[in-house]
Amino acid sequence: MQVSLDRRSDVPLYRQLVNELREQIVAGRLAAGYRLPSEREMAELLAVNRTTVLQAYSELKDDGLIASHVGKGTFVQRHANEHTIAAPATVSTTTSPHASPALEPSTLGPSTPSPQTLGPSTPSLSKLSPSTLSSLTPSPLTLSPPWPVLFSDYSNRFTYHDIASADRAQSMDGVIDFATGSPNPHDIPDDLLRDVSLHAFSSHDFDGQPESPIEGFPELRTLLADHMREDRMIHCSPRNVMVLSGSEQGLDLCVRAFVNPSDCVLVESSTFFPALQAFRSADARIIGVPTDESGMRTELLEGFCARFHPKLIYTIPTFHNPTGSTMPAQRRRELIETAMKYQCLVIEDDPYGELHYGTSAPPTPLKGMENAGYVIYLSTFSKTVTPGLRTGWLIADTHVVARLAALRRMVDQHTSSSSQRICIELLRGGRIRRHIEEITGAYRMRRDAMCDALQRYAPPTARWSVPEGGYYVWLSLPEGQRSQTLLEAARPLGVTFMPGGVFDVDGTDTRHIRLNFVRPRMDQISDGIRLLCAAMHGDGRRTA
Repeated sequence: MQVSLDRRSDVPLYRQLVNELREQIVAGRLAAGYRLPSEREMAELLAVNRTTVLQAYSELKDDGLIASHVGKGTFVQRHANEHTIAAPATVSTTTSPHASPALEPSTLGPSTPSPQTLGPSTPSLSKLSPSTLSSLTPSPLTLSPPWPVLFSDYSNRFTYHDIASADRAQSMDGVIDFATGSPNPHDIPDDLLRDVSLHAFSSHDFDGQPESPIEGFPELRTLLADHMREDRMIHCSPRNVMVLSGSEQGLDLCVRAFVNPSDCVLVESSTFFPALQAFRSADARIIGVPTDESGMRTELLEGFCARFHPKLIYTIPTFHNPTGSTMPAQRRRELIETAMKYQCLVIEDDPYGELHYGTSAPPTPLKGMENAGYVIYLSTFSKTVTPGLRTGWLIADTHVVARLAALRRMVDQHTSSSSQRICIELLRGGRIRRHIEEITGAYRMRRDAMCDALQRYAPPTARWSVPEGGYYVWLSLPEGQRSQTLLEAARPLGVTFMPGGVFDVDGTDTRHIRLNFVRPRMDQISDGIRLLCAAMHGDGRRTA
């Protein structure tokens, strides 16, 4: 086996290793049953971090190309490059023209006995009973589709190990969940959606209403434009608003509309990993811009734009996911000016902007600071109401809205009419504003409880953010600790979180973890942090 990695390439090393091994397995150069070097051995052979090999092997396992057996090693799966199954020889007992002919010797598999090698103990064919004779007749061939070959380049560009890592971090019952990026279902008052739904579906406003336009019901677009002006300082017309089936749909449509293979997209060095998946699916060249506690370092942005000529800049400037940072006004102005200078669009993802815990006014979105059309704004009800609504919105130049509406015809015709009706009722009369005020107070207390618990229990060299809003605390682990190792130690103690490498453009971040203080109940936070820090201390301490 020969593997070569190009350290000057923009493709992450783990991705190069995945591609090399996948190609060799699919091409048959690594035969079924071939034993791969262990993760440690492969890391030493290639002079890379063991995490690089771990990520590559994990993705190949998810693709069904390799499998690990405890105490034995990691092997190429049999079905990965063997798509035919040899059938036993057919024994012909008649010369009828309708009888099945015997298989030619060349078609027999290596372990299939030929008629001449049945052995001396094999009974005479003339003495076999009909049932025994029937058992010698082969069943129809069962051929597994060659999935690695059949899947498109588009789907193969997804980094499935990121999805698998996220799923593994979240898929545990009975644990204190700091991992899942959604609110606690119990934070939605029972009477809120019930009352809103009853009003929505008993209203005569929708009697005889045809199905929604692709861009959304006109009334909802108007209410969203008003909401953005009054609560987020974005001045726009209803014609600039498009209702979405979740804000991620807006991101997907923007990728389809603007990104060609090899186009450059600039993002924060750690960012929302479904956005990375969307850009990778388009075969974009993704470049991470360094960040600090105030978000993207815009003093470096011009140099990145001059060198890479990006088509898009994707950013979460307000209460960032995963870092919790907020970009100050000066950096926001610099970002917009740089984008306009280099004629690239900015996608502003703002799912958390209304969840503000500070005493001063929340920052003005990028979209509220320019009106030339360079910023495309995305937001959602998923973080403030419930993910089950699957309703978000986009604000953009009317040319963009028209183009995205045309592309959307191939995906879905419009956002669920039922969800739109519920959102209309939420926006009418300020219901949504009152609800956000209530949950903001609750979330502020949970943030403070998490930071207080970290202050009591965390190792002295651990560092973490105190976000002004949103969902997340971004924690830097003490020197020598690795996020994935910590996760494996914390899960048996009953607590889980999201490793920072999931969000990293290069997948190499092992020093950070993301903690969602909104997901758990208030009474779980201190205990959860205590258990997490016990794992961090490495001595299994479960008491204060």
